Formats: sequence, C-alpha cells, structure tokens
Amino acid sequence: MKIPPRFNDIRPLDQTLIRSISRVAWAGVWVNLVLIAAKGLGGWWGGSRTLMADAVHSLSDLVTDAVVLVGAHYWMAPADAEHPYGHGKIETLVTLVIALVLALVGIFLACGALQALSRVAFEPSAGPRAVTPATWAALAVALVSIAAKEILYRWTTSWGAALKSSALVANAWHHRSDALSSIPPVITIGAGAAGAFRGRDFWFLDPVGTVVVAVMLIAAAWKVARPALATLLDASAGRKLNAAIRKTMAATPGVLSWHKLRTRFLGSYAAEVNLHILVDGRLTVADGHRIAADVKYRLLALAVPGLATRIVDVLIHVEPGGPPSR
Repeated sequence: MKIPPRFNDIRPLDQTLIRSISRVAWAGVWVNLVLIAAKGLGGWWGGSRTLMADAVHSLSDLVTDAVVLVGAHYWMAPADAEHPYGHGKIETLVTLVIALVLALVGIFLACGALQALSRVAFEPSAGPRAVTPATWAALAVALVSIAAKEILYRWTTSWGAALKSSALVANAWHHRSDALSSIPPVITIGAGAAGAFRGRDFWFLDPVGTVVVAVMLIAAAWKVARPALATLLDASAGRKLNAAIRKTMAATPGVLSWHKLRTRFLGSYAAEVNLHILVDGRLTVADGHRIAADVKYRLLALAVPGLATRIVDVLIHVEPGGPPSR
C-alpha cells in the first residue's frame, strides 16, 4: 500500500496550485474591472440607477477576488511549529468573508428597493421616460453583464471543484449573484422602453425585481457560509465519510472493535480522524502499534466515491481487549 504524505509534514508551498487559483481569481478581476466601468457609464448615460447600483455590486465582487488572491498564499502554507494542523482554516475564513459580503450586498439592495417601492406607492408618477440611444446602450450593458458573469461563474466553479477550493467556489457564487443582480436592470430598462412606446410607466418593476434578487443573494450567502461555519465549529466530517471509516475498520485485521470515533474538518476537503481501537490484550506493544499503523494508513488512503473530502491526519488510541472470538 502506498503511504500518503502526513498532513503535518513540513513541505514547500504548492506553487502550481497557488498559480492556478491566482489565475482564476485574476480572470475575475479583469472581467469585474470592465463591467464596473461599463455599468457605471451605462447607468449614468442611460439614467438607470439600478444599473449604477449593479456597478457597486460588481465592485464588491472585485473585493472578494482580491481576498482570494491574497488569501491563497496563506492557506496553502505548510504546517509549522505554531500551526501543526496547517493553515487550511484560513481558506474557511476567506469563504466566510465572501459569504458575509454576499449577505451585506443582498441586504443593501433590499433596503434600497423597499425605499424605492415606498416612493412609488406614495409619490405621483413622473410618467414614462423617453427612449434614447443611451437606453439601448444601458440595456446592452446589462445583458452582456449577465452573459459574462454566468460564464465566469461556471468556469470558476469547475476550477474550484478541480482544485478543491471552497474559497473559489464561494467566489463563483458571487459571480453568479452579480449576474442575477443584472436581471433587474434588464427588466426595468426593457419594460420602461416598452411602456414609453405605449405611454405607460412600468418603472415600478425595478424595486420589485431588486428585492427578488436580494433574497436570492442572501440565500446564496447562507449556502456558502453554512459549511464554513461547520468547519470552524469542528462539526463532524459527515455521515458518508464516517460510514466509509467504519467499513474500513471492519476490514482491518487485528481490530476487535472501536469506539469514540470523531471526525472534523481541518480546512476545505481535509478531515482529521480520532478513534480508539481494541486489540488482543495478549499482543506485544509492537504488534499493537503495527495494527494501529495499518489502520492509520488505510484511512489516509481512503477515497470515497463521490466525496471530495480526504483524510489527512489520523490519531489512534490503542486499548487492550479480550482474545478474538473463534
């Protein structure tokens, strides 16, 4: 059996992995810079406050790209004397920060939309706005933003899964939230243009659509934050992994039984296992240690189909038991 590297071995940074994460994050930076400028100018020229607010959302997306770029150099650092379990939870913290930004943007958009709805309800309508080339330019910018950010979301998600980076996956959700936040400008600008041709005012759809998107943002933030919070609170690594561990224990020669099985995440897709095993009490210390080492390396090599989580550290306490039953 090939023995995988121990989690707490001191080894250099994986520069290839860092470069891959940085490349994906930099792609998001450049796309966001272009979209911030386009949305800001398009919203100002076309008179669309929703599109200008969407530019602010893209700015928050740019911030999370920067967080990933900076954070990758820290969470990929190897274990050291002060951090014997490695630095993987830095990525968990980065993921939580991204989720918090998502939630705050959602709350900000919702508050602004509700204020706009109150104005629509209690203030007289100014009538439909005139359709100008600036209107069509603003609509085109919103449509391009949706397409560009959806493509970036899918690309970043695929890389996040391949690199097993929860921060990249969380950042991908921020890209999708930016695509979703561009839907209200499309609806409001398009509806406003259609209403102008008929002499009607449909601009009240702007705050309604924004509230819907804000709720979607907050839901996405919770989806991203929930596993990060579970990791920080040392929650179990999950039933599927625990079941695979029990199956492995049952197939290991010399193990009479086991108890006090505990698992927890040490970072994204990295789990630690602690357990007690019972072996024949008549065995020598060396034999008991050999069985414990066999258990450890079987668990380190464990790969569960459909589960990206890998066991990177195992702590075993050996206890004497009765002779195996015949």
